[in-house]
Amino acid sequence: MSSASMASAERLAAELLSLKKDSGLSFARLSERTHYAKSSWERWVNGKQFPPRAAVESIARLCETDPEPFLDLWDRADEERLTPAAESSTESSTETPADGHADVAETIPRPLWRRPVFWAPAALALTLAFGAVALAFAAGTFGEAKPQAAARPVETAGPATGCTGKACEGKDPKKMNCGADAVTVRTGAIPKDLVIELRYSRACKAAWGRISFAEVGATVVINNSDGAAAADVVHFDRDVYSPLIAAPDHGSVWVCAALPKDGPHSCTGRFIPSQEEH
Repeated sequence: MSSASMASAERLAAELLSLKKDSGLSFARLSERTHYAKSSWERWVNGKQFPPRAAVESIARLCETDPEPFLDLWDRADEERLTPAAESSTESSTETPADGHADVAETIPRPLWRRPVFWAPAALALTLAFGAVALAFAAGTFGEAKPQAAARPVETAGPATGCTGKACEGKDPKKMNCGADAVTVRTGAIPKDLVIELRYSRACKAAWGRISFAEVGATVVINNSDGAAAADVVHFDRDVYSPLIAAPDHGSVWVCAALPKDGPHSCTGRFIPSQEEH
């Protein structure tokens, strides 16, 4: 785990701990009000383990706090911890935030629920306004500007991936670099610990399933509406992810998990890319 990843993960744990203290809730009370075990909350809040996204959202809502800032921080920490260390160090040494706000926020963190959230649109509006004034000044001072062809929209290239669509099926999402833009689009759980995640990569047009805080022998299976499926089993430790399957634009994908020895099982909701991509 890179130092940047550790900083984000530790920041998240600190925010959760502060939220818990302010709420006055004990670990036992948290367990009663959510479907997660008391021991799990103790590990997550004290930074001993990285928490599932659904748990972060549940404690924020339980404490009547806007969950979005916490989820944004979770997404950043999750992306960083899944990024190879070499790639993270290269990016951190070559990329500098354009406006410097990110550095200040990391250096002097403030509680997430008291952080201003509207500075970005305001900054963008000011930038556009100054740009318009500069263009008008240039036209008036240096003569009428020559007619130019309408500017073409700038196409932003997605991350380089090793496969797309059906070509991804059966392959490892990490090796194919599908995790570069992946997001968790659906979650589920098997009380009180196991967490199910449906991970989707727009660049790869593929998806995979991941389970955390499971036990040896637990299975994860991802399915799509075309009939494809991919599965894996927890052989050691407490988490595992499935191989990739295609995520059709107008089809659906979903993930199921089951505990060993005919234990409980559960599935996420279905995700249809064409209905939810922006």
